[in-house]
Amino acid sequence: MKFRTGDLEFNANVADSTEAPSAQTGDLLRSLTIQFRAQKAAIHEQVLVAATERQNGGLFSLTDDNEPDLEWRIRDSSTQYVGTEPWGINHHVWRIEQVERLACERLVVGDNISLEPYDYAESVNDEGVVRLAARALVSEADLVALSQLTGAVAIARIGISNTSRQMTLDYVWGPGLNGLSVVVRAEDAREPRLTLQMASLAGDAFADLIAVLHAHSALDHTAIAELQLRRHAARQVSRIDTWSLTE
Repeated sequence: MKFRTGDLEFNANVADSTEAPSAQTGDLLRSLTIQFRAQKAAIHEQVLVAATERQNGGLFSLTDDNEPDLEWRIRDSSTQYVGTEPWGINHHVWRIEQVERLACERLVVGDNISLEPYDYAESVNDEGVVRLAARALVSEADLVALSQLTGAVAIARIGISNTSRQMTLDYVWGPGLNGLSVVVRAEDAREPRLTLQMASLAGDAFADLIAVLHAHSALDHTAIAELQLRRHAARQVSRIDTWSLTE
């Protein structure tokens, strides 16, 4: 296979290849062990720099027409000088993983809330738990519906995957430069329930009280509605456009 990163191009042999489903999309992603030689000292130095700088992506495999095909990240690298100086050759081994570039076009929350993010971030930890954060304009109706959600909710990330995930969700809202806006954060639902730190400890307490009331057979609908209103008010912020998407 042929690869390119920056000005560096090289041919490599594939020593090992595996596939595993992506935790974020379910698509199969490849991992390769590639081997190649750097016959010149200058190329060897370029390879060492690339092994450090391309750990998050920026390495591309090329088609037969020398066009970029797939993007890869370098997860591990090693080098060995074979031969006697100055006639020896540097041999390199890289373990590389296919990169997914995700673009969320729309978040569908629950049955009828639709948000089109203009800022979006998503990550997955080593245990496969997906976390997302999005900033979007929101209608009054969708904001009201958002304020009434409790517990785990189905969220579909259109453009990434049409399959819904059960996620815990929290939010802040307020006026933005282009109108009423919201920042939502969500992560895969799991036990014990993790409350996302968004607006205030008081807001989190409201969420817990609402969950407790919902768990009782005799629901106090008036109390639940009042707590939801108080929780919603606690989540209003004045500078929604500068609210961080990351913790």
